[in-house]
Amino acid sequence: MERGAELTGRAPIILITGGAKGLGRAFAEELGRSGAVVVITGRDQTALLAARDELRAANIVADAVVADATDKAAASAVVEHVEGTFGSLDVLVNNAGLAGPVGPTWELDEGEWWEAMEVNLRGTMVMSSAALMYMVRRQNGRIINIVSHAGVYRWPYATAYSVSKAAVIKLTENLAAETRRLGVTVLSYHPGLVDIGITLAGAEKAAASGNPWEQRIASWIEGERAAGRLTPVAQATAVLRRLTEGAADHRSGEYITFEDELEQ
Repeated sequence: MERGAELTGRAPIILITGGAKGLGRAFAEELGRSGAVVVITGRDQTALLAARDELRAANIVADAVVADATDKAAASAVVEHVEGTFGSLDVLVNNAGLAGPVGPTWELDEGEWWEAMEVNLRGTMVMSSAALMYMVRRQNGRIINIVSHAGVYRWPYATAYSVSKAAVIKLTENLAAETRRLGVTVLSYHPGLVDIGITLAGAEKAAASGNPWEQRIASWIEGERAAGRLTPVAQATAVLRRLTEGAADHRSGEYITFEDELEQ
């Protein structure tokens, strides 16, 4: 933690996309309870405002801004809001994502397939670009991209999700190389298979959809749950917090998982 807000004595300012629900909401609470100022963003105004109020009720300094992460103007406006309101954006957590359609790739709706690519990949690129305009100028900042093992290995019948996360991992590597001498850390973080957010939503959708491919994935998740192999939310969020604090700055560009041992 040799650079960043830690040296100034003030609370770090952290922007979380997709921060109103699921894992993003859990990230916001963990970071806020650790003393950070958290700003959550997403497309659902009702959910955002409710999450903001819940965070504030827990004595967390929180703000919420409605925005579509894939929209360049909206992304720039969010970052400008954070900079103007709080003085700087120290950490961006690119968490917003879609699971995408499930089934044999050649049978999937092309529009749905590309929508997942747009949200997961383009959203990450657009928000990162908006943040980097300020971080590079200050030569200070961290970007943490939420990814998945599906982007490292494979996830057949969920190719939009798998391919988009693989692309985000490669984007992370390239951004890290471009910013390595500019004071910015960029990391990919796989929080594990957590029983909230996309994982839980996918299982619930499969139960009602009748889609055999979705049910196949849901059955696998249920097996992981029964075997005790899902990642505890507390572990997933605690590692994310350590990343925002700089525990892996020396590993910029790398793929970090919830199982990694980080410097104290």
